[in-house]
Amino acid sequence: MSKIIFDSGISLDGFFAGDNRGPQNPMGGVSGQIHGWMFNQKAFWEYLGFEGGKEDGVDGRYIRETIARTGAFIMGKRMFEEGE
Repeated sequence: MSKIIFDSGISLDGFFAGDNRGPQNPMGGVSGQIHGWMFNQKAFWEYLGFEGGKEDGVDGRYIRETIARTGAFIMGKRMFEEGE
């Protein structure tokens, strides 16, 4: 049987994105504040097929494990519009 796992980045005060989000300003300019830990991980950039990342520790292992168990990504309209 398949599992559905919800995985999302959110600030401690409950926000997913800033006020001025749009295709030219994904996440309203707060992506570094919410996802900065992930942007430093080699595993994140390897998954995207790019060179980059400085760290490869516990967070990198978490990213790799999450990617390995993921069969499909379901995204909403805004995530699709603001992504590559």
